[in-house]
Amino acid sequence: MKKAFLFYGLMVFLPLLVNGSVLPLNANSFFTSPNLENTPGLGSEVIQVDVSGKLALCSHSEKGHIILTVSGGVAPYTYKWNTLETTKDRTNLYAGTYTVDITDAEGTVHTERIVVQPPFPLILDPIEVENASCGSGANGKAKVSVKIGRGEPYTIKWSNGITDQWEVDQLQPGTYSVTVGDKYNCDVTVSFEVKSESEGITVSEDIQNETCTETGNGSINLSVSGGQAPYTYSWSNGSTQPNLSNLKAGSYTVIVKDQTGCSYTASYEVTSPVSFSLSENVENPSCLGNADGKIDVAVVGGSAPFTYQWNNGQGGPSLYGLEAGVYSVLVSDASGCTVSKEFNLTNNSQLNLKLVEKQDVSCEGDDSGKIFLEVSGASGEVEVLWSDGVKGLLTRENLAPGAYSVTATEIGGCEVSNSFEIKAAGSMNARIESMLDVDCDQGSITGVAWVSIQGGVEPYSIEWNTGDTDLREVQFFQSKTLQVKISDATGCSVVSEAKVDYPSFSTQEGRLNFQFRKLEITNEPEVKVDEQVLFESEIPEEFIAWEWHFGDGQKSTDKDPVHVFEKAGAFEVTLTAYDLYGCSSVEKNTVQVTQPEEMVVIPNAFSPNGDGLNDTFIPKMKAVTNFSMEVFNTWGEKMYATTSLESKGWDGTYKGQALPAGNYLYKITYTSATGENLSLTGGITLIR
Repeated sequence: MKKAFLFYGLMVFLPLLVNGSVLPLNANSFFTSPNLENTPGLGSEVIQVDVSGKLALCSHSEKGHIILTVSGGVAPYTYKWNTLETTKDRTNLYAGTYTVDITDAEGTVHTERIVVQPPFPLILDPIEVENASCGSGANGKAKVSVKIGRGEPYTIKWSNGITDQWEVDQLQPGTYSVTVGDKYNCDVTVSFEVKSESEGITVSEDIQNETCTETGNGSINLSVSGGQAPYTYSWSNGSTQPNLSNLKAGSYTVIVKDQTGCSYTASYEVTSPVSFSLSENVENPSCLGNADGKIDVAVVGGSAPFTYQWNNGQGGPSLYGLEAGVYSVLVSDASGCTVSKEFNLTNNSQLNLKLVEKQDVSCEGDDSGKIFLEVSGASGEVEVLWSDGVKGLLTRENLAPGAYSVTATEIGGCEVSNSFEIKAAGSMNARIESMLDVDCDQGSITGVAWVSIQGGVEPYSIEWNTGDTDLREVQFFQSKTLQVKISDATGCSVVSEAKVDYPSFSTQEGRLNFQFRKLEITNEPEVKVDEQVLFESEIPEEFIAWEWHFGDGQKSTDKDPVHVFEKAGAFEVTLTAYDLYGCSSVEKNTVQVTQPEEMVVIPNAFSPNGDGLNDTFIPKMKAVTNFSMEVFNTWGEKMYATTSLESKGWDGTYKGQALPAGNYLYKITYTSATGENLSLTGGITLIR
């Protein structure tokens, strides 16, 4: 460390004599120059000056001062400084050179030159800086030390708030300063920069706010660059993905780290538009059944215009003419945000008519009907009026069949009405139904009749005109009129009758016949494979449906079907016919199908000139399957292909363009009648 030195001296000036000394002293000393002049007056003594004082403690302060002790000469003395002051002593001086002329009473002048030395400065060593590992990392370090000083203790103040430490850490990249002061309150401030060893992480964000309050459709999408990929993400809501979706309004914080451990922390705010609510004015219906209630809603907040959708299909902020019930509205604002509310309208008056009991007329001709009512919910006296003019009664007896209505009115004017029907005794009825039970094997029919009963009071008494009693089902074996009388437990009765038919019937076996023949007339009567065979039936009129089975898995419901057998063999053909009662008759016959002789004829030339003769090339083949044909030019290029013997064949063109006359090659493959797979190749001449 450099130390500051202060010099002082006492100088006596004689003509041609300079006497002085320079001595190192403490911090309160100063330096005086030996270049002094003394101009004595006549008979005067030499003026002697003793200089003492104190230099400035700090290089930038004005705390130095000079004290003069004057002797010799003739007092009093006057003083004139080079700075124009006239006092003996000087205070609050900066470092520098000062001269003073001291004059005694006889005019003797003594000039004293005094140098106030500056203190040795407080000097710091260069700041030792350890840069941060990454742009956002807080792991930089800095260390300060005193190179030249004048004594401890030292005070240390760092710009990040740390004090009294020679070394600080956890510094992010940036500019910092440190101030070191000594015991004389002199201080030195030095600035320094902590840099980043690598490019910091940079994050840009795309924030989508909630479209409506509590919809949870906000999102934050991050774009990260800088640092060293890959990055990891730690969100305050627990997510580890770079992007967040389905967010509600709120604050979200993320820490992004790169592969080196450098991190970036940021907070984002997802907002939502101003929410809105509904206020309402509701009036309930005045009376039970009245439609005079209303609902008015008003929107508080939100963004106009607003649309209203009620559960009864209406729109607008108000509903009128409402009965008691539950009503709900969905209101949407200009941003598409919605709020809903439900209203339960009840009647101001709960007047109600309740049916306690109703009894219909038990038997036809009786006036035994009854209606018992009960009034509830009334706030006062109630008047009752019936449709037949009867007043004040809630119980009605001895009523004839018919419709009755009643109105109850309370003092406030609310009223409620109800209607009832007293049914006549005819409400008990009976109906006879019948069916035929056919035994096809025995050729017999049994008629069955039964009675269906509605109404009345069980148990029933049943009497048939067949003599049967207490039976709901009876048998019959001839056409006749059946009659039944039903009596219930109250003694009421009803009579029902019905005419039933009993047809004649006999077995249907052996009453069918059919023949078959080839549809194409040839000299060969035998049925060949793939030939059409006509089956002609003889079916009596009483049969209403029929079905053929040809013995090869195929069937038909045509009366005279045409069938083709695809394989050779003996096939049992069955014709089954059904009559009105579901009985059937069956006829069978065997058809012998033989394999036709195989035929393959391939032309060796054709002339596609449109004259209708040999215009196309196609082989003539019989009794073969799995046919395919390809045609090539002499270069081996395919000109045509087909898999059908029914096709028109090749017309001498390729892709719609006519080919030149010349020789072409064909390849034909097929399966013979014996099941052998064969292939034929050869030449065909195109003639033009």
